[in-house]
Amino acid sequence: MGSGKTTAITNAAKLLMQQGKKVAVVTNDQGKYLVDTGFIGSNDIPTAEVTNGCFCCNFNNLSDQIDFLERTVQPDCIFAESVGSCTDLVATVLKPLQLLKNDLFDELTFTVFIDSRLLIDHFLGKKMPFSDAISYIFAKQIEEADLLVINKIDLLLSEDLKVLLGLTKTHFDRKILINQNSLNPVNIQKWITTLDTLPIKRRDSLDIDYQIYGQGEADLSWLDEEINIHTEDKSAWDCAVQFIESMVDEIKQKKIAVGHLKFLLKGEEFTHKISFTTILDENWKNDLPSLVISDVQIMVNSRIETTPDLAREIVRKGIVTISGQGVLIRESQEQAFQPGFPNPTHRITQKLQFCKECRCIKDLNNNQIEACLCESKADENCCCSS
Repeated sequence: MGSGKTTAITNAAKLLMQQGKKVAVVTNDQGKYLVDTGFIGSNDIPTAEVTNGCFCCNFNNLSDQIDFLERTVQPDCIFAESVGSCTDLVATVLKPLQLLKNDLFDELTFTVFIDSRLLIDHFLGKKMPFSDAISYIFAKQIEEADLLVINKIDLLLSEDLKVLLGLTKTHFDRKILINQNSLNPVNIQKWITTLDTLPIKRRDSLDIDYQIYGQGEADLSWLDEEINIHTEDKSAWDCAVQFIESMVDEIKQKKIAVGHLKFLLKGEEFTHKISFTTILDENWKNDLPSLVISDVQIMVNSRIETTPDLAREIVRKGIVTISGQGVLIRESQEQAFQPGFPNPTHRITQKLQFCKECRCIKDLNNNQIEACLCESKADENCCCSS
């Protein structure tokens, strides 16, 4: 969460589209109303979404959305951005896709993004800002990556970057790594090129404790809400900024850890996204435009380590802050909850490597077996190649 996945995907999609490629994106969240879907769509990128649960627990919906994009867009590539609190994706998403969508993909890659500032703290053994269970998820996400993108390196001091580069060589000597600033087109092109040249590998499923995993997800509260502001004196933009500032200040004051905190501000002629992550940006208002408008719509996605009731209270306080004569505020689409225990549709722990004529694939598609049980040797292309 908050590692810059959406920014990287949006910029990669735009770059590929400039190169004449057809691109689509599948967004994902435990909630129903996604800032990321609105933001990516505002960039004219074809988008579908899997809501009310992660990819692993809503695998059939993910499959349906891929089919929808294949019919309507016929993309050269699809970026599927899983909810940032999930792990064990090799066993619950990638291997099922390999089995059930093998005829659709020429290749299937798996990138994990991580905030470079959190990674250096992790390496140095510093106390992470989250609970132990959430930190467990963090470590497991790193463990299962095909490709690990160490993102936001532009936010590190030069001496910290040198330390991080040394530590990554020590800790990740067998992983494929990219150090990236996802606002830099050269870095984005390097990520795309790396994805195109990743070696084919048999992926190992995680050895994971689902009780700790489930507790980590439950430690976070989800809050989604839409807030419409109308002002008589055309100060709606200022009210929106004041509302966001109130929420951020309250979260800081209560020392609540942030997974991500996203706001999508929309008007007749603009769409603007404001995001906060674990390490809050103190200068977030510096680059904001100054707009004189009567109406603004705010979509809020809050993923913070607290209770749903306290998350609601933080929003309510922000609304009170901007309430007054000449200001009309309407709330809708509000929901606040803690995610349920992860219950994946499929979980395949066997190693998979097969060709398009693999007998196990054919049997699986004919409902004769529940999962491919074969396992190739290291020098074989497929279990049936001999």
